Amino acid sequence: MSEAAAPFFSVIVATYNWSSALALALSSVLDQTEPDFELLVIGDACTDDSEAVVVALNDRRIRWVNLDSNCGSQWGPNNVGLSLARGRLVAYLGHDDLWAPRHLEAARRCFDATHAEVLAAGCLLYGPPTSGLRALTGFFPNDRFTPLHFFPPSSLIHTRQAARRAGGWVGPEVSRTAVDQEFLLRLHGSGARFASTGEVSVFKFNAAWRRNAYRRRDVAEQRACLAALRENSPDHLMKELTAALRAATEDRLVRIETPLNAERGATAGAGRNQTFKGSHDLADTRAPMVPDKTLRFDCEDEFAGFEWHGLETDADGTLFRWTGPCHHASRTLPVGLDRPLNLRIRVLIEIQEGLLNGSSLSVNHRPVDSAWIQPCDQGFEWHAHLDPTHWPEADRTELQVGITVPSTHRPLDLGVNDDRRWLGLAIAWMEVGPA
Repeated sequence: MSEAAAPFFSVIVATYNWSSALALALSSVLDQTEPDFELLVIGDACTDDSEAVVVALNDRRIRWVNLDSNCGSQWGPNNVGLSLARGRLVAYLGHDDLWAPRHLEAARRCFDATHAEVLAAGCLLYGPPTSGLRALTGFFPNDRFTPLHFFPPSSLIHTRQAARRAGGWVGPEVSRTAVDQEFLLRLHGSGARFASTGEVSVFKFNAAWRRNAYRRRDVAEQRACLAALRENSPDHLMKELTAALRAATEDRLVRIETPLNAERGATAGAGRNQTFKGSHDLADTRAPMVPDKTLRFDCEDEFAGFEWHGLETDADGTLFRWTGPCHHASRTLPVGLDRPLNLRIRVLIEIQEGLLNGSSLSVNHRPVDSAWIQPCDQGFEWHAHLDPTHWPEADRTELQVGITVPSTHRPLDLGVNDDRRWLGLAIAWMEVGPA
């Protein structure tokens, strides 16, 4: 096809082994009211049926490319997409995100009005289910972008020339911060002018906020959102913006900003996110411990999405963490389950009396029977017996202990103090020993 017949938009979708999410994302592209685009789907060395999903759509605007080796994040596939792009404007969509039908239409209208080289669409980010969290990006105070105002790639549209001046995408080994933040910094540093479309048209279900999203591959949220967009897009947008406003009044609206002093490399952060969302194998290959005596695991200040709050110390010097704002929190213990074991959890506080009664335990995603007692000192001890006799071998290599509470609460609302965090149970330690 000649350059004169090139499309107005080149849409790049980087993907890795999540074909069920990819199918929904691509459907939201094909639902666009602006039809003048090519769609470049770049697999990061996919080994699943992603190519078959693309072929089944049977649309001449779509091109599938699968890389020979895995880059580990979107920077590699995005650069390949840029090298193939023929459109005047380049847009990106995460393979587990969705666009509203007028996303490209709004971007074209904004470009025609502003001639800005970089556009940001309004994006609604969803916290994990049960968290009630939301975030909004893609809007700039006084209509002026600064590196503080991060917005995700699914919101990003830019000219091809702007990407060339910025030097394209770079990997975590040389990036000052996360690779998507780094690309925005490079675009800004190259002198590109930014503008916001002023319209929310992106719905993001951040895998880095959802533990083991790539292992579970649950697309219920995306499927429901796409169905609502197709039924009545304006009505769905109004409903979701109302929910975001409610989140703002309940201290559930997350502020997303780029640190102004981002100087360290992004390798550690990328590895942490990949481990949490389950897209890559754990780096720790040590054999699991087989306890012949009771092992205690104190709280650690590890990344936990929105399942746990930060590490704290009580008046006696005991380290603990609150669960919340999600109703479900989990922790992985390096203990093999090749024999019956006893699990004991120290619960220092329940944010509301009776909360522990309605709470439940799971191990490796299997519900387990449990009971709690109130010892002579403060708090509770939660006990469970683990018998792996009928568990598959794959479920015996580690213990992922899950705690589910029926609700979380703000101490402010309970009249306890002025703490506005959404809290569940305060956990001090977990112990595992032979039965």
